[in-house]
Amino acid sequence: HARRGGYCFEQNLLFGRALSALGFDVQRLAARVLWQRSDDGSLPRTHMLLKVQLGEHAYLCDVGFGGLTLTAPVRLEPDVEQSTSHGMFRVPREGGELTLEARVRGEWRPLYRFDLQAQREADIEVLSHYVSTYPASPFRSRIMAALVGDDCRYALRDGQFTIYHRDEREERTPIDSVTRLRAVLEKPFGISLPAGEAVDTALAGVLGTSSDSEGLREGSSG
Repeated sequence: HARRGGYCFEQNLLFGRALSALGFDVQRLAARVLWQRSDDGSLPRTHMLLKVQLGEHAYLCDVGFGGLTLTAPVRLEPDVEQSTSHGMFRVPREGGELTLEARVRGEWRPLYRFDLQAQREADIEVLSHYVSTYPASPFRSRIMAALVGDDCRYALRDGQFTIYHRDEREERTPIDSVTRLRAVLEKPFGISLPAGEAVDTALAGVLGTSSDSEGLREGSSG
């Protein structure tokens, strides 16, 4: 209601509750994020996803994985390549674990690894608390936003705004001011941030610049 967006724990908890209210058999799962990371065996489980059972088939459903969020359910059938409106995915199995992979520029890239152990809501609460309060968590020091359009994906990471088209073209735009950052968050992402110098200072810290209000004060003083 406040147009503040959300991350995987919030988005998938809400989606899971909606599915349960509609009568679906839903389980919460937890995953280790592999996207753009090297797996040295020390990665914690910091992502939440859903397993939905529909008849004889189980599906992976996830509305909270940023720039490569699924736009359709993916069957939990190992090594079957599956097409969605925004890309190809597969779920290979290794031992007792599954990995969600996306086909990116002709190569299969791992997004996250998980098993089928159901997580209670208390488990998810602990994971969310860790991710949102641990000092070294990227959610404490970076700005990340993602949104799926009809024929593209929008992604924001700190001072870089990118549009990924379905034909694999990319449009990259640097964000060099707090005013511009606020405008990009507002549109296309639809995120409304509160006004105030404290918020602007925090945004400027992410960009590595002075806030616009500070710049105006410096300019007015000569």
